[in-house]
Amino acid sequence: MQYDYGRCEGARAIPDTFYPIEKLRDFTHIGVVKTYAKDSNVILPGGKDYMLVYVLSGRISLNLMTEDGRERVIYFSGENGILGRLYKMENENDTYAVAIEDSKVCLFFEEHLRIIFRQDEDMIFEVLRNCLSKVSYYMRQTIERDFYNPTIRILRLLHGLYLTNGISVGDSYEIRMDLSLQFISEITGAHYVTVSKVLKYLKEQKIIEKKKDKIIIHDLEKLKELTHEKHIYKYIY
Repeated sequence: MQYDYGRCEGARAIPDTFYPIEKLRDFTHIGVVKTYAKDSNVILPGGKDYMLVYVLSGRISLNLMTEDGRERVIYFSGENGILGRLYKMENENDTYAVAIEDSKVCLFFEEHLRIIFRQDEDMIFEVLRNCLSKVSYYMRQTIERDFYNPTIRILRLLHGLYLTNGISVGDSYEIRMDLSLQFISEITGAHYVTVSKVLKYLKEQKIIEKKKDKIIIHDLEKLKELTHEKHIYKYIY
């Protein structure tokens, strides 16, 4: 599925690709191009010494495994997105990446990046912008969790998805994404049961209807209003 990554950048709702670097395609002859079948490991915990994984096609999921064995998606990287480790981190043995579609990537090692940066100094800022866009997203996520209760975070996510991916269809808006309840739970930090209750309430109130591969917003103004309603949980629980 194709998403409009560039639309309404400041209101990004899900951790997906962030700032794509199309210009990096001009330097793939310097790196190492590899293909991965769906469900293949692209980055293993404590992986090798390459610094960047540049996605040429397909889709990669970067995941974190906690000490007690639980797993969580950190972010996705689609076409022209990058993943990797510019510097060795203490917790890098906890992260791994998986191709969730048949994918082609280019691996860049330190010596490759030095060549690229010497040939095109602007590429340094492109990579920095990609990294900082991730930092900015997770800073906002931290603030969301500090200032909003789980119910409001779910509502704000849904409204954010409208801003970034909403498509007008008749009197409604559609968000054409296959987002599971579990994934919404992981993004917002809300319990799976809370997500289920919120979506049930929104459907009963004819505000939002969630289907398998899309979310339909029937009453956008009411949804926006609820994102500012501090006591909405009283109606849901």
